Amino acid sequence: MSVRSKKAVRELAAKHFKEFGLPMDITHKSYVSIVGSKEAVSGISVKRSYKYWKYLLAALKRYHPELVEQPKPAPAPKPAAAPKAAPAKSAPASKPKAAPVKKES
Repeated sequence: MSVRSKKAVRELAAKHFKEFGLPMDITHKSYVSIVGSKEAVSGISVKRSYKYWKYLLAALKRYHPELVEQPKPAPAPKPAAAPKAAPAKSAPASKPKAAPVKKES
């Protein structure tokens, strides 16, 4: 495959990612083994257009955001149960005071 246009390489890779449901953290070697060496974007095309596979993946994330799995928002925490009404407490009992100590001099 002698495609040199960045857009052509990117669109072909995007088509494969959609068709095969590939994750965005896949290596080029795994990509070729899944898609097939006849159809996959060759390493030479990636090198000439994007220099490295990671830059092609970054372009896919930028131009085709639907390929990136959106993180699912965490479920909202359940509201805390209302505190139960505590029985009315009477005033705390006063502690008995110790008798004053007399100093003898």
